[in-house]
Amino acid sequence: MKLKKWIGAVLALGLVFSLTGCGDKGPAVYVQSVKTLVELGGIGAEDRFAGLVVSENVAEIQRDSDKNVEELLVREGDDVKEGQELFRYDMEQIQLMLDKQKLELEQLNATIDSLKEQIEQLTKDRDRSWGTQKLQYTVQIQTAEVDLKEAELKVQSKEAEIAKSEEVLANTTVVSPVTGRIQSINESGTDDRGNPAPYITIQQAGSYRVKGMLGELQRGGIMEGTRLKIVSRTDETAVWYGTVTLVDYENPSQGSGYEMYSGVSVDSMTAASRYPFYVELENTEGLILGQHVYLMLDTGEKSGGMALSAGFVTVEEDGSAWVWAETGRGRLEKRTVTLGEYDPMMDTYEILDGLTTEDYIAFPDEELCHEGASTTHEETEPTEGDFDEPMGEEFYGEEEMLPEGEMLPEGEMEMPPEGEAEALPEESGEGEVG
Repeated sequence: MKLKKWIGAVLALGLVFSLTGCGDKGPAVYVQSVKTLVELGGIGAEDRFAGLVVSENVAEIQRDSDKNVEELLVREGDDVKEGQELFRYDMEQIQLMLDKQKLELEQLNATIDSLKEQIEQLTKDRDRSWGTQKLQYTVQIQTAEVDLKEAELKVQSKEAEIAKSEEVLANTTVVSPVTGRIQSINESGTDDRGNPAPYITIQQAGSYRVKGMLGELQRGGIMEGTRLKIVSRTDETAVWYGTVTLVDYENPSQGSGYEMYSGVSVDSMTAASRYPFYVELENTEGLILGQHVYLMLDTGEKSGGMALSAGFVTVEEDGSAWVWAETGRGRLEKRTVTLGEYDPMMDTYEILDGLTTEDYIAFPDEELCHEGASTTHEETEPTEGDFDEPMGEEFYGEEEMLPEGEMLPEGEMEMPPEGEAEALPEESGEGEVG
């Protein structure tokens, strides 16, 4: 009786060991860091871009090319209020022009008075004459009347010029139309490409966005719709979130880090292009116009998700989705995840729930992946034996025989079976050792 109990205990123990070992069938499955996988787009979760808080609305102040600026009252980076003076035109030049116009008007008025008197006198003389002489006075009167109308038209035009000059003289000081910060002052009147540019550009306060720059090697790493985290340079606990609304590939700027720090100019053949991108903020509380910040990818720890390659995600017909994920005990499990939007261009799914950047997942291999499989973080290297060619019947056997009726190319001979020497022609005499 005791023997039966002992045998039963051994069998039960063996069954427990066999069930426990079911999860260890096959080699360990290689799992990869989710954090690393979501960084494969070229921009890492820890990569930082320098950013600047700018205004979404910009006021551009043009300068009258016919006038000289007497005094510039602001500098780049200055904060200005609506109505604040920006610059003044040269008043002396405008005053001289106005005085000249007034003198010309006086001369025209004198000419008009003279013509009127002349017409009046010619009319009296015509009334006292007769015949041919009367006809001559009539022609003279008509000519004077034409000259009078021309002078009156010139007076109207000159009065309009004087009114315009007086208005300019009364507004020789140009003021800011908005409250904001002076972004740039362009004395040349053109940009780097020779296109017309405003004299003063003002970033309007109250409507902020963040501007960053993307390098040539990072193209595609940040796109419209990419979610970013904005961090203060002086206080990393101050965090904002936003979405990229524009990557401006049409207006690149050229430069390099070496040029920036060394002051050495770089020609257009060696300078790398940099592309501006803009981030629309969810909130702007605590931000200051012109503030320098860091930009980095939002990996989905806050609302929103992280982009994971679709190859790691299995989507069922009912819409549910799962991945092969590592448990805390070094085993593989089928874990349900919640999907957001699918990006067909990048072939990625937005993972809203079920995974974090601290997890490890495996590529869904039907032969290796199963519930309870052991996992490894070390990628196995192929051994020399993995590259050996089969040398048995599969290589030399019937599968490698030529089709019936097909001859080997000239110069190629089949190897004789092992142990059989090839007979040489008797008349050649070859094969003898002399």
